[in-house]
Amino acid sequence: MYSCPQVLVGKNPELIAILKFLCEQSKLTNMRIYYGRQLYFKSYKTLVH
Repeated sequence: MYSCPQVLVGKNPELIAILKFLCEQSKLTNMRIYYGRQLYFKSYKTLVH
């Protein structure tokens, strides 16, 4: 099982804004990759033609 230490950000608004932006961008990128893969697999049933 994986574990990681919890690090509290505190009340630094600049750091919170940067972290929030990075998390939002990461989520959007993951959604784009997922959608692209779904389109690929739906249009090409097998990898060998």
